[in-house]
Amino acid sequence: MQNKKPSGFLNDGCDSEPTVQIGTVGGNKKIWKTFLENISQNLELDPYGKNMGELNNVIKKFNRLDCPITLNPADSTFLDVGIWSYFERRLSISTIEKRLRYARFMQKHKIPVDFNNPSYENFRKHMAYREQVEHASANALIHQWKTMKMFLYSFGIPIWPYKPPMAPRHKKRNLPFPDTVNLFFNHDYSDDPYEKALYQYLFYHSFLIGWRIPSEICEMITDDVIIDEKGRGTITITETKKRKSQRTLLPEKFILSSKSHKSFKNWLDIWRPKVENQYSKDTMYLQPDGKPFTIRHLGHKLSKQGKKIWPHFRPYDMRHWCAVARLIETKINTGRYDVFTVKNWLGHDEQETTDNYVHFAEMYYNQFPKSWIHNALRSHKNNVRGKHMGKTRVWQKRPTLLKIPSRGVSGPAQIYQRYREGFFQDTPCFDIAWIKE
Repeated sequence: MQNKKPSGFLNDGCDSEPTVQIGTVGGNKKIWKTFLENISQNLELDPYGKNMGELNNVIKKFNRLDCPITLNPADSTFLDVGIWSYFERRLSISTIEKRLRYARFMQKHKIPVDFNNPSYENFRKHMAYREQVEHASANALIHQWKTMKMFLYSFGIPIWPYKPPMAPRHKKRNLPFPDTVNLFFNHDYSDDPYEKALYQYLFYHSFLIGWRIPSEICEMITDDVIIDEKGRGTITITETKKRKSQRTLLPEKFILSSKSHKSFKNWLDIWRPKVENQYSKDTMYLQPDGKPFTIRHLGHKLSKQGKKIWPHFRPYDMRHWCAVARLIETKINTGRYDVFTVKNWLGHDEQETTDNYVHFAEMYYNQFPKSWIHNALRSHKNNVRGKHMGKTRVWQKRPTLLKIPSRGVSGPAQIYQRYREGFFQDTPCFDIAWIKE
């Protein structure tokens, strides 16, 4: 795509500054595109959407009244479409960024999609190749179709009759059992103490909170955690998927404030201050250099570290695990799967979304009918007594307490006298050495 001339404007045939097409701006005649280009240059943004990390900063400088009703496909950039979709379609920034990544893939494909001259024939040919030759999944094709519709809406083009394949109703849910999850909390991820603790705490909080990963982790700030003097309190989660709406949770103390667990309080009081610097701002989780994570970088690091423990790991598995584990917890406490409670904890809009997890909770509960949360907290390395760090200790039998009648027996001297008289001959585990000494 080439940035030929300002989108949403018509060239009046002269070299003067472009003028606004009457009726294309929502009640305002400001030169929206020129303003956009100036901001993009100041922020060093790529107009083709390769670096949309500062999209939020650009949007803050715009007034919705300056946004054209439709864009001109011949000269619109990915950045144009992204900002237009935010104002006119009310899409979240994370959704826009995801769809623009799909757009870049579609544009560079073997059979590319021409977004400057969109045609149904071109798009249909691309999608048919993806489905028949590359065997793309239904979910991938659905995301590409949503991406194309975002561009069609911005260009004012009627939606095409394409219909993507149906996504499977029940998705694959391979989840680690509690003893494996415990390994996530205690693995030596790095020789650097801070980096080791960083991933241990990230996995601990993510499995037990079940937030959307990694976007909601990156949105966490220190003020989102409130703890009183008795260890009670709340955490506030910013839901980027819902235009940064917020939900409040009241976690258990072993998550929030416990001194013996990897709690939020321990992270804020002990570990985060070790690397905090002028780049940190008030971000909750910091890289070893003190800088905040980007969403994509954090997702990549969690995936890489998690596969060290469980080869099937994907970061979003932690949210699925939390849903199943908390459903099992309600089953143990109340005798039934309390969907409403888990729905509120996870921040689902529709109860049907939470209902989809009940099927998996039932199956996993049949294999391990105990509290998944509390079994994930306890160490499973020493299930066999004496086994430690891969080596088996030889445990000596310790003498049991003897049933010595209290009447007539007073102190070691009389116990030793009874021993010499053969009183303890039927007690082979009794060791009299401590008396002789």
